[in-house]
Amino acid sequence: METHGVWRIIPSMPVTEMIGQSGFDFQILDCEHGTYDFQTLMQDVTVCHAQNCLAYVRVSGLNKVEVQRCLDLGADGVVFPQLNGFEDFKMATKMVQYGPSGIRGFNPFVAAGSYGFNKTHEKKIDCIAIIETLHAIKELDKILKLDKLSMIYIGAYDLSTVLGCIGIMDSPKLIEVIEGIITKCVNASKPVSIMVNSPEMYKNYKEKGVVSFVHTVDSFVVKQSFVNILDALKN
Repeated sequence: METHGVWRIIPSMPVTEMIGQSGFDFQILDCEHGTYDFQTLMQDVTVCHAQNCLAYVRVSGLNKVEVQRCLDLGADGVVFPQLNGFEDFKMATKMVQYGPSGIRGFNPFVAAGSYGFNKTHEKKIDCIAIIETLHAIKELDKILKLDKLSMIYIGAYDLSTVLGCIGIMDSPKLIEVIEGIITKCVNASKPVSIMVNSPEMYKNYKEKGVVSFVHTVDSFVVKQSFVNILDALKN
């Protein structure tokens, strides 16, 4: 099923509500580059659910306590950044699963378990791993065989840095790598997601087999809106 979402940098219950009311399927609440703490994270996760919008949380890395707390707050999935080889990706899948196959701790008396009144262990948690390192690309075939890995997200911005074309998103070198990742994911029947910034870009990647799309970042939308107001007056 095709899904559409927004990347979140700014904690805000009203913004979360507006995005949910706009019809987006998911929001990625960013704890790596964003300004979230656990209090604001819980608020936005709660609002997402009130709007029938999935709340994904990008954590800072393979920190078991951080991942555990995000899941206890009710996150529907965890987005893992800066993973290198196969073992990193395998560990990420274990962090979102209870034992014996995983290492997630069980506590039914948290938000995810409706404070003791819900079978929290029956909820499916999405494990979304970002491909953004050269080592990950090298071991991608092996990584794609992980059954518990729900989706691959292509981290185009960080890939542009490691490929030596930082911020040049139309670099032929970057595009070639991105399309190679998509092809491998499609061939392995592993869902793949990417950020798109135009209808043409969306159509292009959809035709190549991408099924999940991040369309913008909240901080960019807010600033661009204000810039446009003054630009219209000046021009």
